[in-house]
Parts: sequence; structure tokens; C-alpha cells
Amino acid sequence: MAEDNLDHQRVIAEVVRRLGHEVVVTGDGRAALKAIAEHRPALVVADVDMPHLDGFELCHAIRHDPEIAGTPVVLITAYLLPGDPRLAATGALAVIGKPFSVPQLTEDLRTYLGTASPPEEPKPIGTAGAVHRAAFDALLDCLDAGVAACDVSGHMVLANRKMHEYIGRDVGDVPIGDATHRFVLLHPDGSPLRTHELALSRALAGEKVDQAELLAHDEAGRPRWFAVNARPVRDESGRITGAVAAMHDVTTQHRNRQYQHCENEVLKVIADHPQAADATDRILAAIGVTLGWPYLRLWLVDEVTDLLRPAGVYADPHSRPLPVPVSMSRGDGLAGSCWQRGDLVWVPDLHAADSPVLSSISAGSEFRAAGAVPVRSGDRIVGVMTFFAYDRQEPDPALGVLLTGLAGLIGAFLEQRRSEVLALHLAAATDEYIALVGHELRTPLTSIGAYVDLIAESNDDVTLGEVRELLDVVQRNNSRLRDLVEKLLDLAALESGHAQLTVEPVDLTELIGESVDAAEAEAAARGITVRAELPGDLIVPGDRLRLRQMTDALLSNAIKFSRPDSTVAVSLGDEHGESAILTVADNGAGIAPAEQPRLFRRLYRAGNARHTGIPGTGLGLALCRVVVERHHGSITLASHESTGTTVTVRLPREAV
Repeated sequence: MAEDNLDHQRVIAEVVRRLGHEVVVTGDGRAALKAIAEHRPALVVADVDMPHLDGFELCHAIRHDPEIAGTPVVLITAYLLPGDPRLAATGALAVIGKPFSVPQLTEDLRTYLGTASPPEEPKPIGTAGAVHRAAFDALLDCLDAGVAACDVSGHMVLANRKMHEYIGRDVGDVPIGDATHRFVLLHPDGSPLRTHELALSRALAGEKVDQAELLAHDEAGRPRWFAVNARPVRDESGRITGAVAAMHDVTTQHRNRQYQHCENEVLKVIADHPQAADATDRILAAIGVTLGWPYLRLWLVDEVTDLLRPAGVYADPHSRPLPVPVSMSRGDGLAGSCWQRGDLVWVPDLHAADSPVLSSISAGSEFRAAGAVPVRSGDRIVGVMTFFAYDRQEPDPALGVLLTGLAGLIGAFLEQRRSEVLALHLAAATDEYIALVGHELRTPLTSIGAYVDLIAESNDDVTLGEVRELLDVVQRNNSRLRDLVEKLLDLAALESGHAQLTVEPVDLTELIGESVDAAEAEAAARGITVRAELPGDLIVPGDRLRLRQMTDALLSNAIKFSRPDSTVAVSLGDEHGESAILTVADNGAGIAPAEQPRLFRRLYRAGNARHTGIPGTGLGLALCRVVVERHHGSITLASHESTGTTVTVRLPREAV
């Protein structure tokens, strides 16, 4: 009897005992199968929903083991109704539904125990009795299990169709002493299986073998896992005359356990290392180790160039590194093909004529198969995960579901991390912005109000000339206040999208040259040299006025913060035909590391500007950031307090 519920175990066992029969109780399907082979029961009573082997799998295993195939089975279930079509394929005598009463169960089991009889013991090999040899061979070939037998010397005397399919076409011609090397038979973990560890060898030594696990590869090179039962064959005197074995393909069960383990390991990485800088590498490693893939790479979409760029990698220490392109466009290579299709891509043979893998990668590669899955954030593809394997990897629906789910987890993880960072920055920036706006507005208003009060308190006979200096202060602060408000409104319009860009082809070489010429006077007044390295021409799509506004602001900042008699270096270049790179570098005092992340916020001014009297509103870099972002580019800043500051702008060469 096989039942994992202890209360139900006691009831069923007691009913069987009252009917005058002995009962062997097991708690799961795997233990039940072992007990059936050992005790040869008159009837098996089994629950459908059990661990290890459920009722369906138990019936399947019984029917495909020649030694116990005739064992009658009664299934008990609360999982399915007795008329369910899935129960018909089990070959069970009957199905008893839960809940059941003791009188009902007693009556049903009395009926089946009264008609059931234990299966006869199998006869030794060579005594087929009245069964014709052709019928015996036909029966063996009908089985879904691989069946083989050997004599006492280890030479094969029988192998059915399934055994040839599982192990190799000439399995019947190879003695078991040579089988492990001839057919590359392995332990489930991939380590070599030695001859004495074979189930048939163990049975020849007198051992009764149950559920021995074995890994082999089919003719296409695909790995398959098997559970093997084996028994010694004895003559009437008890002497061993040979051995028999039955192999059952358990690849599906093995894969399901492997896939579940993979998902658990990825979830564990996400839970334990959410803020780790190498979190994506850890996720790829968890997938590679659990699925046995030696190489995985994560590509993320670069929003500036609309290209895929490498962002994470897992490589088995024993695998040869693959060449990595700087970027991938849509439809380019394996990752680009997956990005373009927006769906899972399988490549069973890396070297096939229709393989999307780049020839620079597949040439000389030890890998045989590959694949790619899109990484999504909502409906948007944000990246692609590619994988490579030594074994042929055919499309597998269950694996496809797993990979799609894992890619979704990676996308959600990346988006969550990005959202958390943005939320922290937004909270800090909001508080800081309120404080800065108050300061920048109150400072000129204080001057205006105070000096107006002084003028108002003057005697009526005071002439205009006597209060001219007071009026100059009011006028200067009024201009500063108006300029500040206009820039804030312009910046807000750009950020909100209310200020539309007029996009057209813009020659950055020409535009930057104009900015450099316009800044010459300001630079010369402080003895600063502006050195520009510009190509012949470099065209990008953009709003010429806004891009000029950005370059003027960068040059003005570099000149203001440079030491007298120093050099400001401006360079423009092309990055693989994908983006334009503009750098503006000064030799000023630099900016403290703690202040650098805040420099692109509105109204923020570094301490070396506030405390040294360098004029400015703190809006220049903020404006540059918004202009660059509206052009789908990026802007970064690197600064050292001893060598100065370098600002780098990347703008896409093609319209996004």
C-alpha cells in the first residue's frame, strides 16, 4: 500500500488486515515500487498524489517492468474523479474516490483481493515455455523500457529495440566490460561510470539493483538520463547464469528537478545580493552551473545608440573565452537576432549554414549549441541573454518556459534596482532643490528689498546721483533674478517636453568650432588657451540651437573654473560609427568626489564655486544634461581635485 497521508495509511491498512491479508505500508511511490519488486503483492493500493513517483508514474513503472508487470493496482484519489480519462491509461483495476467510508472501502477491497492473484515468478532466460520466440521478441520490442540480458561472462544475449535506441545500434554486440567506454556511459553528474558500477555488472555479482541512475547520449548527441533496474538470473541450484536489466528514460523528471533547482538558485541570488555590483554575473553563474552551460552573456540595450552592449558574463573556468563584439545591432548575430524577433532563439548546431551566430564566434569554438532569450521590462525589451552548450540543445518547451521566466526575473530585477536608485536620487534632489531655489531667490530679493528701503528712507532733498549706487545694486540683482527665472522656466519646459526640438542634420564639427570662436575673448581675458581637435565633419540628428546652447555652457564652465594661463581641451570623435563623443577638459581645481553626483542638478554649485566668488546660477550643467537626454544621449563628468574636470557627451549618430 502506497499512501503519504498517515491517517489514511492507518485506515487502509486496518481494512486490509480485517480482510485477513498482510499489508506492507510505504509513504511514497519510489518506496512502493521497491516493495512491489521485493514482496510481489496480490494487490497494490496506491494514492494518486504522492512524492517522488505519483500514482500515474508508479503504474507506468509497474507496467514496463517485465518482472512485476502483471501486478494489479487499485488507485485512491481526491485529485481526480473516477471517470477522468487520464486514469484509463494507468491500467488500474479500479479507482476509489476520496472521501471514502470504511464499509465502502472494505467492500471494494474485498472484491479486488478476492480476484487478484500474485504474478508468477519469471522463468530463467532460455525457458520461454510455450511462448513462441517471435512473439517473445515482439513483446520486448513493444516495451517502452530498454531491456537487455547477458550471460555469466558478460556477453549480451538479448537487447530490445528501446535498448538499441537508448544506448547504441550495436549494443547487443559489445560485452559489458567494454560498454562504458564504447557508449560513454556516465554518472548523472557527468563523471565516468566504471564497468563494475554498471547495473548489469552489479547484478552479475549477485546484487539486486533498483533505480540506478545513468547518463548517456543519443545519436544526435543529446543527453538523456535513465533509471536502471537489474537482477541476477539463477538456475535451479541458485547459481548465477546471467543478468537482466531494464532501463527507463527519466530525462523529463530529471529536467524538471533541474529546472526547479535553477529557478530556486536564481531567486536566492536576487534575494541575497540585490545591491551587489556583480549581481547579474551571479545570476548568470547560477543558471550556468545548474543547467550545465559553460558560457552565458547578458546584453543590455544602450539607449543612446540603440545597440546591445555586453553587461554581464558567466564562463566556466575550463572553457575557452569567446571573442566579444563591442556592440550588436538588431538582427546582428545571435543576440541581435533574438532582439529583432523578440522571442526565444534555439541554435541546435552552432556550425550549421543557417546559424545566426557570428562566424568570428563559431569558428574554432568547442561549443556545439546555443540560444538566446529576450530580457523584458514590461512590454519593452531591455536586453538579451545568450547561452552556449557543449551538447546539442534541441528546442524544449519546458526549458523555454523556464528561460522566459528567468529573463523576466532579470528584467524585473534590473528595473527594480534602477527604480530604487532613481527614487533615492529623486528624494535627495527634491529636498536639495527646494533649499537651493529658496537660497537663489532670496539672495537677490534680499538685496533688492534692503536697497529699496535705504532709498525710501533717504531725505526728500537727496538727488538721484546720490542714490545712483543704491539703484545699481537693485538693477543688478533684478537682472540676476530675471535671468534665473527665465533659465528655470526654459529648463522646466525642456524637461517636461513642452519645449519642442527642431531636429535636423547638424554638423557638430562646425557647431563646436563656432562655440570655440565665441569663447576666445573670455578665455583670452584670463590667459587661457582653448585647444580643439575636431574631425572634418561629424553629422548627428539634433536641434542646432539647443546643441549650441549645450556646447557654449560646457566651454563657459571650463573657462570659468580653469586656472589662469592654462589650457581647455576640446575634442570630438566618432565611436564605431554609432555615436559622437565630445569631451571638454579643464585644468582647474577639480570637484570633490562627494559633490560630483549632484552637479547635474538644478541650482547646485560646488563649494569651490560658491566660496571663491565665481559667478553662475548653477543651471549650466543641468541644462546640458536635459539637452543631451532630449537627444537620447548621455553626459558624464570625471574630476580630480589635482588635475581638473572632464565632461564627456555621447550623442547617437542615427535618429532614435
